[in-house]
Amino acid sequence: MKKLGLPVAISLLAPALAGAEVETIHGYRIADPFRHFETEEGADPWIAEQHERTEAYLRGSGVDRAAIEKRLDELSRIGSLGRLRLAGDRIFYVKRQGDEEQPSLYVFYKGKERKLVDPGALDPEGKTALDWFHPSPSGKRVVYGLSKDGTELSVLHVLDVEKGRTIGETIPNTRAASVAWLPDESGFFYTRYPEGDRYNRWVYFHRIGDDPAQDRLVFGEGDLEKTDWPYVKRAEDDKTLIILVSRGWSASDVWILEPGAEKPRRLLNGAELGALFEMPVLRDGKFLVLTNYQAPRYRVVEVDPARPEPENWRTVVPEGEWPIQAMRVVGDELALVRLEKAVSTLAIHDLKKGGAREIPMPGIGAIFALEGRMKGDRFLVGYTSFTEPARVMEIRRGKSEVRTLMAIEAPGARDIVVEQIDYPSYDGTWVPMFLLYRKGVERDGKNPTLLTGYGGFNVSLTPSFSTTALYWLERGGVYAIANLRGGSEFGEAWHEAGKLGNKHQVFRDFEYAMRHLIREGWTRPDRLAITGGSNGGLLMGAMMTQAPELFRVAVGRVGLYDMIRFQRFLIGELWVDEYGSSENPDQVGYLYGYSPYHQVLPGVRYPAFFGVTAKSDTRVHWNHTVKFVAALQAAQAGDAPILLYVEDRAGHGQGKGRTDRVRETAMWMQFILSQVEEKAIPAPEKR
Repeated sequence: MKKLGLPVAISLLAPALAGAEVETIHGYRIADPFRHFETEEGADPWIAEQHERTEAYLRGSGVDRAAIEKRLDELSRIGSLGRLRLAGDRIFYVKRQGDEEQPSLYVFYKGKERKLVDPGALDPEGKTALDWFHPSPSGKRVVYGLSKDGTELSVLHVLDVEKGRTIGETIPNTRAASVAWLPDESGFFYTRYPEGDRYNRWVYFHRIGDDPAQDRLVFGEGDLEKTDWPYVKRAEDDKTLIILVSRGWSASDVWILEPGAEKPRRLLNGAELGALFEMPVLRDGKFLVLTNYQAPRYRVVEVDPARPEPENWRTVVPEGEWPIQAMRVVGDELALVRLEKAVSTLAIHDLKKGGAREIPMPGIGAIFALEGRMKGDRFLVGYTSFTEPARVMEIRRGKSEVRTLMAIEAPGARDIVVEQIDYPSYDGTWVPMFLLYRKGVERDGKNPTLLTGYGGFNVSLTPSFSTTALYWLERGGVYAIANLRGGSEFGEAWHEAGKLGNKHQVFRDFEYAMRHLIREGWTRPDRLAITGGSNGGLLMGAMMTQAPELFRVAVGRVGLYDMIRFQRFLIGELWVDEYGSSENPDQVGYLYGYSPYHQVLPGVRYPAFFGVTAKSDTRVHWNHTVKFVAALQAAQAGDAPILLYVEDRAGHGQGKGRTDRVRETAMWMQFILSQVEEKAIPAPEKR
């Protein structure tokens, strides 16, 4: 059957689209009217004009941005705590307090807390961020990465924890580095990229004091595809190196470098089996592995490295009703985190005697970290919720009592109502959604409502504390989070239902979340705002072009909108496993069918849209947002504003300083409030 492409009607959008490039890709005629905006040379003058347009609109909106910014600034001082790691008797974590711009690295040891790395002291502008860290087995040393301007292009440093000073040489090109220390802590295996390359992440070995340029290549060349993503871990025998290799978001391998071996060997081939293997633990000569092979909601299996074929595995914990998210082993105890409709539960299984004990969590929340060591005597649990920023808890081996070691509280969040509902999507599938509101809110259709979602890459939207949500609730609004297909809320089947050719189901799930909120009286279209970032920004673009009648305003943050050319920019090739590629004749059709940039039509009265992006984003290129906003402006037949803001010294969101985050959020919050009739929303009481 002949494929008939339906390019943007250039004649109807002239003169804006005059001279648009049109190309035929596997039979589809596809127009790209704003391709000249893919480079700074072509886009910068227009971006400067757009910034003036944006500021002019916001100044005349009648909404007080200074007041919004002031309150968001106050809320941001609540602080944060996360990225928990256990090393020997030391607990490492990152924490931000008060007016600090960036989180710092801390260690908790013998009842005392000490700050180790303070990015604010290194950079008063607040543009330098701590990207990652990996403590040594004893916790006496720690490797960490720093980057500037949100680029996530880390430079590796080594810190002597007890002396409080760096040692050895710095190592560049260590974005999102994975590190596995030697037992004697004289060196470590780590991942690194070639200079100037965004792909080909390989494993090297570095001995402290040696020239990093001479570090030995351990694994990668000839064994990995350019988009493969290796992680390293020292096995519990202190002799074997484990290398996990992610091949997209639906398959992963396990390789091992055994004592005396010249090179690693593949133990488990996830690409061949169509499965994920995660969190391997070497116990009594065999590996405990979390896998979704023939178990979409995951199970724990025991793998003998001498006989690693699936028919030789022993199931330790079978697949259950709810997916397993994480596991840790301490002695003869196995702790498992499961997701019950995006809410974390914790159970500790006895590997010797059998049976399990449930460990109750404080409420409707999420476990963001689970730590434990085979030779240790305790589990550490990092917990958060919509009303509690962070809590670190300790559970001793063989016990059920939970002791809180540290916490960050948000007193203003105590009277928030958290409700979880299910709504039917277009095909009858039940989709969970969290609703947050203050006591006394009525379902009269008048509530300003802010809905968000993501739906992709096996990412679950679990409960987490958000000052943006808290601000919205203070103003009397309803805040909603939809757990769309494409995530991992119900395991791999839920993920597969929202990837590649099934991506349309993510968009329909979100559309029906809006329909449910309207039908059930929570809000109405002219009071409904939606927002999403990155893959969630793609979701916003899809809603603009597929369901514009259901909402008043959308904010897309660092989103993807050109799904025909996304793989050509930055690290876009990594996402082909999730989205597909226009270079594939079997995939270009559905990509073109939903690509927001290409589905903008002339003569449509589009809702208000604010596209926010950043020049230093090394994940999603800023030109996605620029091109999409340009297309919307050229096509808009209504009065709703279509605005753009491009931050120069910021990235995908990671590493953004407190002040910059407050300023940006205040800007798009002002825009939303200008559209949902801010005068109808009471200002928060002074505190």
